[in-house]
Amino acid sequence: MNRKKWLPLALLAAGAVLLGILLAVLTREKKAETDTGIPLMDFAAADVDKLAYSGNNVDVTLLKGSEGNWMLDSDPTLPLDQNAVQSLVEKFAALTAARKLQDSELGEIPAMSDTPAMVFTLQAGETTRTLTVDQLNDVAGVYYVYDDAGGVYTVAKSDLNNLCKAPRSLYAAQTLTDKTADDVTALTVGDLPFVLTDGVWRLADDPDYALDQSAVKRMVSTLCEMQTEWSITSPENDSAYGLDTPDTTAVLTFTDGTSLTVRFGALVPDTDTDADTSTTTSLCYLASSGAPGVVYEVKSAHKDAFAVTKENLLDTATEETAAVDDVAAEH
Repeated sequence: MNRKKWLPLALLAAGAVLLGILLAVLTREKKAETDTGIPLMDFAAADVDKLAYSGNNVDVTLLKGSEGNWMLDSDPTLPLDQNAVQSLVEKFAALTAARKLQDSELGEIPAMSDTPAMVFTLQAGETTRTLTVDQLNDVAGVYYVYDDAGGVYTVAKSDLNNLCKAPRSLYAAQTLTDKTADDVTALTVGDLPFVLTDGVWRLADDPDYALDQSAVKRMVSTLCEMQTEWSITSPENDSAYGLDTPDTTAVLTFTDGTSLTVRFGALVPDTDTDADTSTTTSLCYLASSGAPGVVYEVKSAHKDAFAVTKENLLDTATEETAAVDDVAAEH
């Protein structure tokens, strides 16, 4: 075969080789793009059945129950936001390191301290993985992290921020009742009894009194829609929370004949600041007949709706209209 016939085949072979090289380069670059770090956990988040962490003044252990629900080891009856806990577990399980330090590099970093910044432990079945987050390298923006096998890694500071969440950040807000305002037929606040008649709220002992409808509806909706900020599942005596002499006692009566009694107590001292939002909310204690044996903490602003007397519940607009009608009738 002459050279003219070999030339196309040679060019084709060279092109195939070039294409192979190009494909290898692209594959390597693609792998580099998807390689986001060194995994620090040996199992998936779905397999984790225990998470313990300490740091930022919190020491928390979370356990997964037989039905897959997460609970606080120190207070198993405390209601937890399951989505929030699962999201936290996923963040721990997905932790990665930028790099693992070689033995020759260990002499160049500070010695491991006796008071680490954070300690994490994840357990999946019989497998346990513990990470100790030690000192921060401010210049590089990384922590030196030690695993339970003696390995030392650098982990970005941003990846470890806000992982040690206080139980309040994982709390599931509770409502006082599953009834709605439409299910309410009567309300008593202190010594003021209100009844709903033909869609109109009236004072039971003075039905002709011009009652401010919006004020009564606000009290009803507050009780039906209120959400708690915290649950004290093993409370002390009522006197510890001002519930023996409550600021306000309110009773809702529903269409099915059941009732709900709510007592607003003293303000919660030294209200904690939410670590995630850096906001402080004034709270007060509350007891509900719907959850005997539990004391709640709720926003103290809810009490404002019940600071009522017969006099300040007078609907002045209705009174003025009635006066005008009386004058018109006289003429």
